[in-house]
Amino acid sequence: MGYREYIEKGPMPTRDDMKSFLRQKMNFNRRYEEVDLYQAAERVAFEDIKAQTVLPKQPVSKMDGIGVKFADFANGMPDTSSWIEGKEFIFANTGCVVPFEYDTVILIEDVRFEDGKLKILQMPAKKGQLIDPVGSLIGEDEVLVYKNEKITPPLLGLLASGGVKKVKVVARPKIVFLPTGDELVSWQNTDYPADKNVESNSIMLYGFAQQYQADLKVYPIVPDDKQKIKEALTKASCEADVILINAGSSKGTKDFTLDLLEVEGEVLVYELGCRPGKHSSFSVFNNKPVLGIAGPPNGAELAMRFYLKSIVDEYYNQAEDTVIKISAIVDFDFTAPKNADFCLQVHLFKQDGKYHAQYINPKGVTRSTLLHKYNAFMYVTKGHSLIKGQEFTAELIVDEKEISLK
Repeated sequence: MGYREYIEKGPMPTRDDMKSFLRQKMNFNRRYEEVDLYQAAERVAFEDIKAQTVLPKQPVSKMDGIGVKFADFANGMPDTSSWIEGKEFIFANTGCVVPFEYDTVILIEDVRFEDGKLKILQMPAKKGQLIDPVGSLIGEDEVLVYKNEKITPPLLGLLASGGVKKVKVVARPKIVFLPTGDELVSWQNTDYPADKNVESNSIMLYGFAQQYQADLKVYPIVPDDKQKIKEALTKASCEADVILINAGSSKGTKDFTLDLLEVEGEVLVYELGCRPGKHSSFSVFNNKPVLGIAGPPNGAELAMRFYLKSIVDEYYNQAEDTVIKISAIVDFDFTAPKNADFCLQVHLFKQDGKYHAQYINPKGVTRSTLLHKYNAFMYVTKGHSLIKGQEFTAELIVDEKEISLK
């Protein structure tokens, strides 16, 4: 164990550049699974899903009314006083089949019955009025859900109407997390030795994986031993679509991960040009993507929010979620470092009809205080300063309606 000189290597992408870079470098072998409609909600279609039937199979009425024969109106309004239900007309309810001989529907509001005799107040404008013909709602072999489209609740109803019982969806990506470090002890232990740190990133990652519709497998803590790290990476590469690992900064005396990946794989990003989470990295090992995350929980959280999310979105062929942005008055002074952008975690609140932002310094408060206070990010480019009282863009991580008064 000895001193390791810190040397910057390779490009240090900003947050957005890293997200874009990750998406470009993904080359997934996507799998599918066949599920019934009850399991298909919010899943992503593996292929175009076509209707198995037409709808309606027979003409149906669009509205409540009476079905008539349009030919009876060829010479204007006929005398309907002698019309008999089931002969010259029928009652037609919304969505109900209209026999083929009745080719037009008149709104129930446009008819009257006086002494049991039918009186029509408004002539039909055209043949086929208020009738949905065969296949007008769902056509033969019509695509109901497109490949890579997320299956929403309304689309579930459409699929059911189209006679679809099961669908092929993109299988959930498999993520393997390798916690590494002699100093770590599992959060599941009942006793934490005083000289150990609690490994809690795995359960946080589990929560994010569930949110992103991914399956997570957590390996036992891997000691700081190159051979054991290599063995764990090799095993993970055989069963994972994505590997996550505590990559380390390459500055610690036992930060072996990137050294190993340099030799056994390819390191494409050694560190980022953005804090917190600067010591996130990206490598390839046995043709599998390896996202390195910093050990401290705040940096790990941001890596999961930004970079793991981009990877999973790419796996599912989904666009990035739209971030709600608002302008807020800055209630603090801050200058980003000269060598990195800074993603400030701020507390937004309303005061005098305007949004205000307070900086929550992760190193100046407990983790609990940070997580319960911060509700937005302010992304400040390197060397840029924020001056108290100016307005700056905030990126919400909560619904705008959740921002409360001071």
